[in-house]
Amino acid sequence: MTHEDEDHRRFTNVLDVGESLVMPGIVDSHVHVNEPGRTDWEGYWTATRSAASGGVTTIVDMPLNSIPPTTTLQNFRTKLEAASGKCFVDTAFWGGVVPGNQSELRPMIRAGIPGFKCFMIHSGVEEFPHVSESDLHAAMAQLQGTGSVLLFHAETELEDQRIENEDPCEYSAFLNSRPDSMEVEAIQTVSQLCLQYQVQCHIVHLSSAKALDIVKAARKAGAPLTVETTHHYLTLSAEHIPPGATLFKCCPPIRTQDNQEQLWSALRDGHIDLVVSDHSPCTADLKKLETGDFMKAWGGISSLQFGLPLFWTSARKRGFSIPEVVKFLCQKPAELCRLGNRKGSFLPGFDADIVIWDPEKEFEATPASLLLPLKVPYRLMLGPGPSNVPPRILSAGGRPIIGHMHKEMFEIMDDIKKGIQYAFQTKNELTMAISGSGHAAMEAALYNAVERGETVLIGVNGIWGERAADISERMGADAKRLVKLPGECFTLQEIEQALSKHKPVLFFITHGESSTGIAHPLDGLGALCHKQKIFSRKTKPVSFYLDMGWLANYWGCDGKPRVYHHTGPVSGFFALRESLAILAEQGLENNWKHHQEMALYLHQGLEKLGLKLFVKDKNLRLPTVTTIAVPEGYDWRDITAYIMKNYSMEITGGLGPSVGMVSITLGPEQGMDFSEEANINMTTGGAPVLRVGLMGYNCTKANADLVLQALGDALQHCQKSKV
Repeated sequence: MTHEDEDHRRFTNVLDVGESLVMPGIVDSHVHVNEPGRTDWEGYWTATRSAASGGVTTIVDMPLNSIPPTTTLQNFRTKLEAASGKCFVDTAFWGGVVPGNQSELRPMIRAGIPGFKCFMIHSGVEEFPHVSESDLHAAMAQLQGTGSVLLFHAETELEDQRIENEDPCEYSAFLNSRPDSMEVEAIQTVSQLCLQYQVQCHIVHLSSAKALDIVKAARKAGAPLTVETTHHYLTLSAEHIPPGATLFKCCPPIRTQDNQEQLWSALRDGHIDLVVSDHSPCTADLKKLETGDFMKAWGGISSLQFGLPLFWTSARKRGFSIPEVVKFLCQKPAELCRLGNRKGSFLPGFDADIVIWDPEKEFEATPASLLLPLKVPYRLMLGPGPSNVPPRILSAGGRPIIGHMHKEMFEIMDDIKKGIQYAFQTKNELTMAISGSGHAAMEAALYNAVERGETVLIGVNGIWGERAADISERMGADAKRLVKLPGECFTLQEIEQALSKHKPVLFFITHGESSTGIAHPLDGLGALCHKQKIFSRKTKPVSFYLDMGWLANYWGCDGKPRVYHHTGPVSGFFALRESLAILAEQGLENNWKHHQEMALYLHQGLEKLGLKLFVKDKNLRLPTVTTIAVPEGYDWRDITAYIMKNYSMEITGGLGPSVGMVSITLGPEQGMDFSEEANINMTTGGAPVLRVGLMGYNCTKANADLVLQALGDALQHCQKSKV
């Protein structure tokens, strides 16, 4: 070591990676990023992060499925602008050959495009049409002498290839629709053109080993022809793809286990040059996961971040070495995209793209979906909840976070408290929002009012009364059920008789029973309960989180300095405060009136369709959730599924007895009270229903009209059930 070396070492950071392997960064020359234009499928921000997480330090983006495709110089500039500032790894770009764009090829080469891709069969997107043989002659004439490369999706349509009477959910149906002969015929054409023009041609994602003899013969004859295959062809096989598993669909298709072994042999023997991911994500709906239809699902597999462990796991079992991994994943892809003088090797002057990994370590893969963009489809939510909210509330939920114990947060919570008091028309100081679902609020009410061993009276005419009884019994209370058929309500006389009989510490009744669509009158109930003097607590509530003493302090209800109880949902409070502000601006009575008018409009429209409302008494119908009796012979699941598929709209079936699938006979021997019948079979009141919610932002005439249109359409197209 010279003195100069010592000086250099003094100012150099050294990373000791122990027994880990240091390897050149992987070059993945086959990646579909889809930006601009289809960023709901993928974009540079997420794709290059996925690449970096898998040791891929350079990607080459395919010319499709972006909009516009990279088929002109201007479109290339558009893509460069889209990628600017978003890439975590080095990114290069392929151009595209489509009918009539041969004059654009050389300008794109001068701008830095290393080569071009074309399809010999429909590409799957209209903006990137496939080429004819005459188009290929024109393109290759332009590419002669440029040092460029032409990449081929090598499949051709076979005129007599029609698959009939096969189940589209069976993978074999899709495999039979894309036989080996489609690749063999296409690669035969590519080989002839490659020999004729002496332009390097490259077969992307070879799946069929039956085409390898053509490749060998062409190379022997002097054709500058190279071939790649993919991780999924080397690790997956047709025999192991279950019915409906459309996530496995790609084009060309994954073939048999025997075919896979032949691909590995060809890789070892040098007949296949490199291995890539062919990373091709899409939105979940395009995979047709709900139907499992291979023939209609998008073809593409997302594996950018897992290429190295996938390849090494299978390669080492077959005796491949680390230098061979570097050859197939780093050196050869770099040479293909004309980066062989900068990437893929550890040589002086090359880019310092380094991957450090442990070839002996096993790991459980991070869910691949978490490395992809969040995909949330737009749906019109017209069930009983959740509902769509206006942009103003969405924006409020996205405000910058502040501390949950900051004074500004307390001011927002005070606004929420006032808004809730306004909405419920109460001056009760013990008014607050529970940091949880409606079930949490129901549990809070019961936990704070009832002690173990005490008697509670629960009005049960739907699922929420039954849930309240269940919660009470779980906490050790003696729950007495006062039962009515779903869709019916209790009289004051019935309630008073039950109160006198059981002398409960608490009476629970559901005002808005959303499972059945009934609005239970509350007039007179308060006086009855006060008459019984039913509340007096002696012990702490069983739940710390829902202890009203702590919560009262957290919400400033007890006049004492606030202390920490739990970390509240800050963003949720922002949105709740804004929703209550909208309610105050519009006016409570105006909102009541509007919801009642829209409910009446919907009810009249439903009756015109010949549909019957589940709650017979007009005065007892909820103005927010409408329940519709499912017509005889129809399956409610068919109706809701049809409307979701064709209208992107959610309406739902019932809950509990209103699903029409609950059959329990209840009688006095279970300690239950009944208003008229001695015994009630819940199936008699459990006819299946559909539930439509017109609430808040969704409570519009346009939405009511759309529901009526969707229901009318569904009733015409849904086959009646045989049950």
